[in-house]
Amino acid sequence: MTSSEQTVDPGQPRWNFNHQCYKSNDDVFFEPGVFSIVVIAHGRPDTTRGCILSTYDAISSHDGEVEWIFVENGQSEQNRQFFFDFPHDRKVTVVQKNYGINEALNQGWALSRGEYVLIHENDWGCQRKVDFLEIAQDIFESNPDVGIIQLRDPRDPKENHGLGKPEYNPWSCGEDQLEAAGIKVWTEETKGGYTYLVSEFPNGFNNNPVIMRKTLYRECGPYPEPIVGADPRHGETVYQKRVADHGCKIAHIAMPLYRHLGHVQTQAR
Repeated sequence: MTSSEQTVDPGQPRWNFNHQCYKSNDDVFFEPGVFSIVVIAHGRPDTTRGCILSTYDAISSHDGEVEWIFVENGQSEQNRQFFFDFPHDRKVTVVQKNYGINEALNQGWALSRGEYVLIHENDWGCQRKVDFLEIAQDIFESNPDVGIIQLRDPRDPKENHGLGKPEYNPWSCGEDQLEAAGIKVWTEETKGGYTYLVSEFPNGFNNNPVIMRKTLYRECGPYPEPIVGADPRHGETVYQKRVADHGCKIAHIAMPLYRHLGHVQTQAR
């Protein structure tokens, strides 16, 4: 029988039959306060390495529990080796064929143990060294109505299709644009004194870097996956409607954190 070595001291027996117990939390897939970082990669090892290390460096001072879940969706040997060598004790690595973005993300969610999950595609780079997980936890604990926290730079030049479109990116819009679209953006303050942005808008969910409550994912269900042999594009719009119908508030961390450093991967058939 094998067991986790996470809390085993040097020389301590791995299993003590006189002390048998389960995790204190009845739901082993929901560890309070834990952040799961689900990384989906499709080749591009240089981009993958730079972007993932930018996040690792940014949250290096975080004193809470973090787990990394890597899903390499293109069978890249360089990515696989990077993930196996990644300097973090708590991690899971999956290498598989490309069955689409949502299949990979659903697999990451299924493996995750955290109360909160960061969706992290491998071509988004973190621009600041700041413990944004601590800020995110402060937001979630201060406002139970917030289901998703968006982390990307609202004015990312490589995401300019969203600029000035309040239904997609209200954080980039002025008051007149928001009023014309009937979308409100306001500020709130956490118990720890951090000021952040809040809104309710139809496209609050996306696969760009966001942190999402596991309770929200469970209520909305797994992401829609295409049948085998179909176009593997992710169907993000379908999930956006589920989140919108749920009615949760969307928060923005109120700093230009992540920028898109890659390019469009899907090819038309």
